[in-house]
Amino acid sequence: MFKRVMAWILLAGFLLLLLNIAVFGIYRELSAAIYLVIMLVFVFYIVSNKK
Repeated sequence: MFKRVMAWILLAGFLLLLLNIAVFGIYRELSAAIYLVIMLVFVFYIVSNKK
């Protein structure tokens, strides 16, 4: 149950991050850097878990 709640919170935060980059533009450079870090962590996580 805890993992499911955390997944929803992370999803909401990620969507808010994308909304900020696309629409609002508040701290756009910082938001883009955070987005790139999340994307790289996701890619490396997927590659490391493949068999």
